[in-house]
Amino acid sequence: MSSSPNRIVALALGVGFGGYGVFAVFTGRPLLAALFLIAAAGLVVAAVLGIASARLANIIAGTAWLVLGYAGLFLVGTEFNVMRLGALSEVALFAAATVHLAVGLGARRDVAA
Repeated sequence: MSSSPNRIVALALGVGFGGYGVFAVFTGRPLLAALFLIAAAGLVVAAVLGIASARLANIIAGTAWLVLGYAGLFLVGTEFNVMRLGALSEVALFAAATVHLAVGLGARRDVAA
């Protein structure tokens, strides 16, 4: 597990997103909670399955967070903000997108370290 940056990032951020999803449940944001809990489960499973699946999961998650972050920039403060995104959520989305995409696209793709 520790030989691949893709697996480490998928597992670490998956666990972190799971915690944030639970926090979102308690703050009354069920859509955001569901999104983060589903992403967390997918990332953790992908990390356990192997390097190729973790790399793909990092690329997909990074792209999704980037799209959601950009959409959130236009939705914050409007009635269309159904996930109740705030400034802190936006920063977290862009930070997570940067890490996921940097590792998913930039880390070595072979099995040997």
